[in-house]
Amino acid sequence: MASECRESWYLDIVEKMDDFYKRVDEKIEKEQQQMKACKKYTELETKLAQETKLNKELTERLAELERRGSELDRVCATFESHLTIADSDRNRLDNAKEIFQIAKELTGIRWDFSAPPNVAKGYIKSESRKLLQPIEVDMSAGGDSDALWTLLQCTADPRDKENRPHNEPATLK
Repeated sequence: MASECRESWYLDIVEKMDDFYKRVDEKIEKEQQQMKACKKYTELETKLAQETKLNKELTERLAELERRGSELDRVCATFESHLTIADSDRNRLDNAKEIFQIAKELTGIRWDFSAPPNVAKGYIKSESRKLLQPIEVDMSAGGDSDALWTLLQCTADPRDKENRPHNEPATLK
């Protein structure tokens, strides 16, 4: 019987100790969760502060760019108001356009304006012979208007002076 008393007393103490350890573990776990939450909260506050700072900087830059854009618009408007074509220049431009159109219809030449500046490139359109004759004249290699007129004549005249087949491209280089 004495051993039963000791065992119950011993079991009672062990049970109370287990209960105590369990409460301590729960408090530790609760504290750890609170520390994790605080750490997460601090990280989020730091990120928010960084994002707020970045937002402020970008807003300031945007305001500066808008100010500069307004200034550029004002300067462009000033330039545009000063840029006018004189009547004499407008007449010269209209005359040049008209001459270009007449020359295009008379000669049948169509220019490729995407060619390099030292190369006259395009094609000659012959309505009478139903022919498109490509041309390319290298102006830096001594190509001149006489060579172009020769090509034009050869395309318009069925009797080619060089005895070249009529479908072969005319090229001067």
